[in-house]
Amino acid sequence: MTPEQFEHYVANLYKGNGYKTNVSPLSNDWGIDVIATKGDDKIGIQAKMYGGTSRKVNRRMIMELYGAAAFQECTAAVLATDGEILPDAKEVAEKLGIKILSVSNFDQVHDISSTHKLNNEIKSICEDKTVCYPSFDEVWEKYIMPLEGKTISNGNLVNTLIYATWAGVTRRTSTGSTGKIDIEGFKLAYNELKRKGEITRDDINQQVDRRCSSGIVLILSQIPFIEATYNPKGLRLKKS
Repeated sequence: MTPEQFEHYVANLYKGNGYKTNVSPLSNDWGIDVIATKGDDKIGIQAKMYGGTSRKVNRRMIMELYGAAAFQECTAAVLATDGEILPDAKEVAEKLGIKILSVSNFDQVHDISSTHKLNNEIKSICEDKTVCYPSFDEVWEKYIMPLEGKTISNGNLVNTLIYATWAGVTRRTSTGSTGKIDIEGFKLAYNELKRKGEITRDDINQQVDRRCSSGIVLILSQIPFIEATYNPKGLRLKKS
């Protein structure tokens, strides 16, 4: 199951309890993955598929969800995860009135999101005949995860991808230093790229906590329909 399918699984849990649900577009989720409504209730849900990884839900994630739910005028907020929650996250959640939903055994459930399976095409054609690009989960699984163990370069920057998982990338630079880039940074950059057609390293640095924009640009430029730009430095969608 991919993170996107996990979001749909969580949405279906609420559907089963009489809620109408809407899974937010990946390019514009504003920190909320699922909106569940019933009567006057409007619940903003953030889904974190961290099970089987070293990532844990921390207090920053809870505080960001609190702000995102308030911005979207939700009456309640829920963080759904199959992973571990740090004690400080539980403390902040209790104080802010955010419910933590521990999701388990979802891997035994039939795939509820068959429409989100990998598309074998780089691009698909929408009903209105405009070009649509694949979801982030699709390109991550098809183009980035297979780069694990490989060395990539743009001529100046050289990285070896030690690991490429649903948690993110662990890379080794040409100087021999090793570091991790969380998947959220790639997701943000890709979805902004789909929305605007281009994104600069400065844009990425404004949104990602750690200054890892060079790695994000290098790695995402390996996707066939994305290319690096140099003035300013960043990424853009290739013209078809």
